[in-house]
Amino acid sequence: MRPSAPGPRVIVLRCKACRTELPAASNDVAFRCPQCGRAWEIETGGLIERPSYFVAAPSGKRQPILYLPYWSFTIEAEVKAAFLAEGDELGARDKAARYKRGWVAAYSIHRPTYVGEWGAAYTRINPKWEVRSGHGPQAPGATISGVDGQSIVGHYVLGDIDRKADIGDLDLDLEVGDPELWAIPCYDLGEVIRCPWTRGELPAACLDDLSEIRRALERREA
Repeated sequence: MRPSAPGPRVIVLRCKACRTELPAASNDVAFRCPQCGRAWEIETGGLIERPSYFVAAPSGKRQPILYLPYWSFTIEAEVKAAFLAEGDELGARDKAARYKRGWVAAYSIHRPTYVGEWGAAYTRINPKWEVRSGHGPQAPGATISGVDGQSIVGHYVLGDIDRKADIGDLDLDLEVGDPELWAIPCYDLGEVIRCPWTRGELPAACLDDLSEIRRALERREA
């Protein structure tokens, strides 16, 4: 007789550092501990730790703040021209040199090509915000894996450089670092979510799990 196939493995969603229960929505694959602020991602049947940071909320504003999860990566991009004129080569090289860090929204967005994705905007402009680590905001988990985020942020960088010069004419070396789970604040204005740094807005309806995120935050803050 053949041995029976192993059954599904049950993963205990507790912080491996402080043993606090990790709050999880139905589609979450990574979590920020509400007690100590450390981040954990499901990988190869268990939890592995990811570096965890959060951005301080803007001061002087009274709008309700909602923290959303983002994957962040260090970036090193080097461009060498194969068939470009010198001016085009310098422009592409200068643009590539500006990329030091990239972001990808780690929550699900309905029709992102239509409504936009703030991670792509953050990657282009590199906001100057106050970064902190450790215990901090109550933040929802990530529904997009760190590996998928690495692939996505690479496309953001390549697409932006391609707007300066055809990447088919470039010898481009792009290195994307390991995933870090960040919590970044926005304004929750009910029907829209507003970015404090770009003033961009997303319709609340385009965040697939926003109602679940709101309910989870209300339960934690009650």
